Amino acid sequence: MEMVHFIPSSQRRLALLAAQADSAPALIYGADGTGKGAIAHWIHSNSPRAAQFFRVATQSRPLADQILETQGGTLTISEMGEWNLSEQRVLLGFLKTKSISHSDGKTATLANVRIIGTTSQALEGRAQGGLFNIELLEKLNVFRIEMPALVKRTDELDDIVIGIV
Repeated sequence: MEMVHFIPSSQRRLALLAAQADSAPALIYGADGTGKGAIAHWIHSNSPRAAQFFRVATQSRPLADQILETQGGTLTISEMGEWNLSEQRVLLGFLKTKSISHSDGKTATLANVRIIGTTSQALEGRAQGGLFNIELLEKLNVFRIEMPALVKRTDELDDIVIGIV
């Protein structure tokens, strides 16, 4: 299981643990261009779900539908802070119950999906401002991987470049 070269050395053990934790959510923080999506894909590819779907959610479709379509696999939700509060409630409900409630309010479908969120925003600040669900943030922070900007990682640039080539 080769480690992604651009995961900061301080975060590599956490990324490995996140990959081994089959169903626990993970949240990857970092500036644009730091490889958050690649790390999410690496976590999935090195997890027990590797043979299943890996999807990236889109805000143009209901999140509940995308969760159900990813049954058995991993759903990455990019830029978590930009999702509206209604969709955040859907995700929180799923993380609490592992099921998706249907519009009739009487039925629900169980779903076996691993959630990995990514963001370049300070979600704690958004939560304090009422723009992000604080309970959802707590649920997502099981594995919190921090991706510092590349300018702060000059000592690791050789490893990063080797990983890209």
